Amino acid sequence: MENRKDQIIDAALKRFSHFGFHKTTMNEIADDLRITKANLYYYYPDKSTFIVDVLIKLANDVYAGEKEIVENYSGDLMKTMYEILEYRSEYTRKYYVLHICENLDWIKGLDINEVMQDFYKRDVSLMKVLYQKSVDRGELMMDDIESCACTIVEIQKGLGIIHTISDVITGIPNESNVDMILESQKRALKLIFEARIASNK
Repeated sequence: MENRKDQIIDAALKRFSHFGFHKTTMNEIADDLRITKANLYYYYPDKSTFIVDVLIKLANDVYAGEKEIVENYSGDLMKTMYEILEYRSEYTRKYYVLHICENLDWIKGLDINEVMQDFYKRDVSLMKVLYQKSVDRGELMMDDIESCACTIVEIQKGLGIIHTISDVITGIPNESNVDMILESQKRALKLIFEARIASNK
């Protein structure tokens, strides 16, 4: 059953990434899969549960790649953090329509708050692992790793929203915003970390 659900999610991602959640119907997804709507509803009785599973699948894929980057940290914190941002921006570019959909008012009605909190906590935990590795190597001077990890995740999320707010309002995607998000996030990391790292070398 899980394999079939994965196939459904993969097919839905293609349509969602082009048209967004709101403009995609369950009928269209069923047609893409060449199954009946009744068959699709067997796996997903409502669109809300479907959307949550799609977001979880996408977030898990992104997290797996970011975790691998952190595991391969070799003593250059800035390089590693830039790699994470660049990796994430590739996904944001590929699924940009979903990125702006994530901030639309209608999605707030979904039972997604707990899921988004889980994503946030997982992102913070991953940053804590990276910063602890850097501190242990003597590259980074940092007393409160937990607080710093929370702040970095929040800043990066906030910068993503700032550069896409017009797209969220109009519903018209402008993928060049991904480059602005990436550059802003890199500038923020440089501002926060460069002196800490340089002073410890």
